[in-house]
Amino acid sequence: MKLRACINSAIFVALFLSVVGRAPAQEPNTAPVNAPFAGATISEWKGKIHVNLPGQSPSAPTIGETLPPGTVLETGGGKLLLQLADGSQVLIRAHTRLTLEQPAPAGYFQLLLGRIRATLNKRTGGAPPFELGTPSAVIAVRGTQFEVDVNQRQETEVDVFDGVVEVTGRHSGTSVLVHAGSSTRIAMDTPPEVPRPTAEMHSKASHGEGSQGGNRANQGSAAARASQVAHPRGKP
Repeated sequence: MKLRACINSAIFVALFLSVVGRAPAQEPNTAPVNAPFAGATISEWKGKIHVNLPGQSPSAPTIGETLPPGTVLETGGGKLLLQLADGSQVLIRAHTRLTLEQPAPAGYFQLLLGRIRATLNKRTGGAPPFELGTPSAVIAVRGTQFEVDVNQRQETEVDVFDGVVEVTGRHSGTSVLVHAGSSTRIAMDTPPEVPRPTAEMHSKASHGEGSQGGNRANQGSAAARASQVAHPRGKP
């Protein structure tokens, strides 16, 4: 299992670097050792990124920087790779807004807009699951690979590539289990859809039968406008 986790991690980093390249080496963050850490460290980044630390002005990311709870990450046209305390990884794609809410070991992110891809190591025994919140859903994971997308209507889509993900409607309280190769969608005022093959769901969305596909292009420009609050200190 450890060998498989290492291989998955190597593939994930290789995928990130092949798409966005590697940011130049920077000095590590010098936050006090007693600072409340969320267990998420910036591993790689590329493009225009805003890191909004609690009580501080927006800044550019720094490789090796460990992010405290309350940090808000905004990607314009860039991408950012986070490494969690247990070795799991979260790729934040372009035009995304994400908040880190809770310290390690559980991990709790709030995806407000955009798309992320996560590769999470298996959590066994009494270890709490990793949780990701969106405006319309709560996603609980103990070890899997999946993507989550939130559009301008605050609708959530979950695509699972490996393992099983539990998706709960934030307002309905209804849950579904999404297995590898399947997806579900959740609107603000409805329970999660019955999971179905990801290819089928994306095909219907591209033909106008779903709301996610038609809104992804618009959400990018909206997130980009939202991220114009400040300019980063440096360009990678």
